[in-house]
Formats: sequence, structure tokens, C-alpha cells
Amino acid sequence: MTNINDIDLNLFAFDYDLTLAILLANPDGTVYHRYGGRTHRSPMNMTTLVDLMTEGLTTHHDYAASPNPPSLSPPETTSDLIQGRLKGSINASFGCYHCHYVREARQTLALQSGKWTPDQFWIWPEPKQVGLTMDQRRQSEVTEVIKDSSASMAGIRPGDRLNSLGGQRILTKYDIQWVLNQTDYKSRSIPFSIIRNDFPIEGKLNLPAGWKVGDPADYQWRVRNVFTEHMNKFLPTPGFIGTQLFVLEKRDLGIDRDRFALRLTQLNLSSFLAGVRRGDIAESVNGRSSFTSTREFYHWCETLRRSGLDLTLGLIRDHSPMQIRLSQNHLNRPQIERAPEINLGFILQELPANRGLRVGHVTGGSSAEITGLQVGDRIQTADERAFKTRAEFESFLDGKAPGDLLTLDIIRQERPLSFSFPLTGKEIRKSELAVLSSTVQTRGQEIDCQLTLRIPEGKHIYSLHKKGFGMPTRVEFRGHGYRRIGRIGEPKPERLSLPNNESMWTLGGSVTLTQRIEVIDPKRFHLIVQVNAQVCDDRSCHELQARMENSGQSTTFYEFYRSFDDVPTVNVQ
Repeated sequence: MTNINDIDLNLFAFDYDLTLAILLANPDGTVYHRYGGRTHRSPMNMTTLVDLMTEGLTTHHDYAASPNPPSLSPPETTSDLIQGRLKGSINASFGCYHCHYVREARQTLALQSGKWTPDQFWIWPEPKQVGLTMDQRRQSEVTEVIKDSSASMAGIRPGDRLNSLGGQRILTKYDIQWVLNQTDYKSRSIPFSIIRNDFPIEGKLNLPAGWKVGDPADYQWRVRNVFTEHMNKFLPTPGFIGTQLFVLEKRDLGIDRDRFALRLTQLNLSSFLAGVRRGDIAESVNGRSSFTSTREFYHWCETLRRSGLDLTLGLIRDHSPMQIRLSQNHLNRPQIERAPEINLGFILQELPANRGLRVGHVTGGSSAEITGLQVGDRIQTADERAFKTRAEFESFLDGKAPGDLLTLDIIRQERPLSFSFPLTGKEIRKSELAVLSSTVQTRGQEIDCQLTLRIPEGKHIYSLHKKGFGMPTRVEFRGHGYRRIGRIGEPKPERLSLPNNESMWTLGGSVTLTQRIEVIDPKRFHLIVQVNAQVCDDRSCHELQARMENSGQSTTFYEFYRSFDDVPTVNVQ
């Protein structure tokens, strides 16, 4: 099953952030076992799956002898959850609501109802939260017991086979996680049975208060999901995640090789409002810097929060040390949102051979355009700093926020100029370039996708189909749930003859390009278009690039900001 829009979430309960989930269940709604994973490193293999299905037959036969159907809650579907209760505030990706959205939707509803607490980050706890490491192949076998853990205190040893936990027969790692997920955060005892040397042993796992709190480094895979942009609203304490620096990176920043250093890569709004910025280097928290891992760093932050203490972060920004305080108000902020991103207002182009940077395209109506920045301007410095590569400049921008002033020193036709303008926030905006002739309704429906490029007077672009001098205009279609019918229609281009007997086929004025498409799957419909054109006159050219998307629910397109290369190409069939 690849689409869960209309399945009952109360019947099919699993970790919705997984890439693959398999449930062994009875028609009455009883789930016997859960199996799955998210990457090639997850404990998934065909041998284990076959063993699970074989041993699962024993579970089924035992249950058939004494059935106990669950009391099912009223049906709840992903479509109802998001379109109904959240009024579509989370958009479908590729025409469907992915499993990954379910967790976020439920967290958002808890937030809106005032029932959200930071403890709710810690879902589907790993077995290591109670002190257990399980064998990858035979997932009910214990390979390691963490010293002084609940499992160690209960007398569980490596080599034991966990037979049951909380009354649930255990065959897989996710059987264990299901039981732990259903257990609350307070001090609890969970009965278990193990098999040791063919002898059954029973006992209890005594869990301390707050036992579910884990390591944000383990949690961060949930906020890096490629299909969802909303995930980083929900970051655990301290509201950011990052990557630990290597020795050479520390050396370049003048940091001692043995000192802990974490480069911050994602923020939520709370840490952003406190003054933290992407690209900051975190070195210490409340005076402590002796961290051996990100795990230890995050655990210390969470310990301080739970103790009711503010966090004072020791940071390095632009090679200068600084301190920022994250108060309890920031750490427990009820409105959990993503940190804003800046909109530069122009396309940054990197010149070959490390010769610097230039302006490739200026967004109409942006602060950069209003200030006077133009296509082709060579960037010398930004805020008095020189950059050779685009990566260096983008790393510098990590420390910027909407409202910050950016000063660019540029060269234009051998004249030095300076421009200062405020950076604005990146918002999803309607596209004026594309429109559908109709909303998506049924399979087999044919719709026109119409692109209108308004070329300034005295300038032109080149034909898509006529080959000649100049870079042809390119339109690329990507997405799901549709196919293209025939090639793109364009107006009749004007032919211009050049002295060397070459021809130049140009389009000018208001250029309308039309692509007929057929809807294959209305539920998965997602149309993404990219246009690349050289806008030229007699003296120079500049690049026009635009990306737009449409989910089929309206005729309007919106600007597309996510990764374009990860989306499948839709070619003419």
C-alpha cells in the first residue's frame, strides 16, 4: 500500500515516519506483530521477514483459540485528519498525504488544543531507552544490556530471548517499541517474560519518571524527511540540531582539536527568536563544554530544561565568541514553529575558476530590485567580506534573518557601486507565469498547462523547437499523477538571419507556451514546471529561471522552493 489517504489510522497503527511498515493482523483488528524500518541500515532483511511470518502463524493459532477483539475507536483517516480537522494546513505532496504527515498533524492538533508538552517529542522509544540492544536478525534476542539500566536492574542478560513485554508477544524490535510507545512517561512497571537456556523467567521492568526522554540526535531523522517541509517545527530541546565539527574544521576556526563544537543546521522559531542563527558554532551550555558527543550535549540541555533552568549557550559566530540565553519561555514555547528563512531577492551565480560571484537574475518587486541591483553586477564584498564561491556566500547568509540589512559592494561596467537593502522572508507566493485550464477532477481528464512569459520590449528569448543560434528555451515537467500529450506548443518564432548564414529563431512580447496533459491519478496529481530561458538584446543576455507547482485543487500555481532534482521527470509518451 503506497497511499494511506483513506485508511483507518486507528486500525493501522504503526510508526508513521518509517519508510516501510508491515503489520501481521487479524481481520477483527488485532495486530499481532509490527515490522519495518527506514533505511538500508535498518534491521530489515528477507530472512527475518520470512521467520516473522512463519512464527507469526503460532501467534495467530494461539489467538484463534481465545480471541479478544479490540474495542475500535471511530475511524480516522489521514484525509479527515488534515483536510477536515486541520483545514488543509499541511499540503499534499505528490497528490497524497504521506504517512510522515500523521505524526505532525497529531502534534499540531495537540498544540492547538493546549495539550502539547515537550515530552510528546519522544515517540516510539528505542529498546535502548530501557537498556536493551536487540539482535538485527532475530529481533527478540538480547545482544547487550546497558549497565545500570532498567533492563539491567531487572536481571535481563545478553543471550536472553524476550518472549513477551506488557502482555504482547515479542518477535520484532517494533513489537517492543509499540509496547513502550503505549506506556506513559511516568514511573511505571512493565511485566516481561524471557527464555534463558530453554527456561522461562518472569519479571518487571521498573521505569523511572521521564524514562522516554531520549537523544535529540536520534530524533533528528524525523525532522529531515525529504517529503515534508513542516517537520522542523517540532525540534526537541534546545530547539536546534547540528553536526559535530571535524578536527580540520576546528583548526580553520581556531578551536582546540579536543574541544566540543557543533555547527547548527536547523532551528525552530523559539531558538531563532532568542537570537540563535543557522551556522552558529555551539561550544558550551551553562559553562559546561566537556561533551564527548552530540548525544551528551543534547542530554545535558534536556536535563537543564527539566530542572527549570535557562540555557546559556556559548557560541562562535563570524569567528567571534558570544553568549545567548534560551529562557524557559523559549524552551517551553507553546507555539512551535519553523524559523523564518530569508529571501535574497536575486539569483547568485558562481563564475568559473573561482573568479567570484555575480547577480544572475533579480526578482521583480524585491528589495534588491528596488535598491537598484542589476543582472550582471559582479559582487566584490558582502558586509565587507569577500567570497569566491557560492557555498561560502550561502554559509554567510545562514547568520542572516529577515529584516537584517545586507550591504553589497559590486562592479558594474568597471564602476564600483555599493547597495544596502533589508532582507525579506521567504514566503510561498502565487506564480504569475502558469495556470491550468481546469482543476483536476477525474482520471483521463485532459487539461492545458499554460505558461505566459512577458518579455520586455527590445528583448527576446529563443524558440523551444527551432534549432539555430542561441540557447533554446527549456521547459521541464516533473511530478506524479499525469502524463504529457504531445510536445509544448509555442507561437511562431521570428527568424533572423546572421552574417555567417546561421539563423536565430526568437520569441518576444507576451509568449504563451501550452502543454496538454492527461490526468492519470487525481489523488497523486502533482505538477511541477521549470522554465529556463536566455533573455537577450543586441548587447547582452541574462538567465530567467522559474519553478512552479500545482496540486490540482485549483488552477493557480505557486512558486516551488523545494529540491527539484528529487522529483521524477514526466516525459512525452
